[in-house]
Amino acid sequence: MSYAELAFDEHVRARQRAVGAHHRIDEPAEGAFEFEPADRRLIANADMAMIGTVTGAGWPYVQHRGGPPGFVRILGPDTLAIPDLAGNRQYVTTGNIDRDGRVCLFFVDFPTRRRLKVFGRARVLDAAGHPELVERLRDLGGGRRLRSRIERVLLIRVTAVDANCTKHITPRWDRGYIDELTGLYRADIEELRARLAEAEAELDRLRGAAGRG
Repeated sequence: MSYAELAFDEHVRARQRAVGAHHRIDEPAEGAFEFEPADRRLIANADMAMIGTVTGAGWPYVQHRGGPPGFVRILGPDTLAIPDLAGNRQYVTTGNIDRDGRVCLFFVDFPTRRRLKVFGRARVLDAAGHPELVERLRDLGGGRRLRSRIERVLLIRVTAVDANCTKHITPRWDRGYIDELTGLYRADIEELRARLAEAEAELDRLRGAAGRG
């Protein structure tokens, strides 16, 4: 199914018609779903995601999941895996998934103000029964490793995605981005300081020579 088929029921369509917003329903792509390259990059660089599930009472439930960039892993063209770390021990998200695997993930890249909505079906895997998968999730690449205790893995088969507009997202940058951005300026400042010290030393030498003359 396409994103619009999942998200736009008759009530949503009625609201869209009332305000003059007309969104066509795209035909589902032939074959299995596959992430676009831009979507893969956003997910691979994400250090947080929101995951929505449905409670037994029929209410939506949203939870924040965070970790180092790359903690949400793309295992295949249509499959995501999220390590489930120790938390407040309420198990609302995992319990909801046990009953109804439908989920919606929400990713935001604040520097570019890009957002991605992901519909899929999830299941919960016990970490003890899947050591190879857990080890794969620990390896973040570039010598980085996820050292927190992984209790479970959320395995998500993706159905549809939507990357919509960037309006009303306040740009934010993390410490690593700021350090990278200002690194060249700091290097220039250090070089200027060194050159200034050399010039002051040379000036002192010339003053001393003039005094002796």
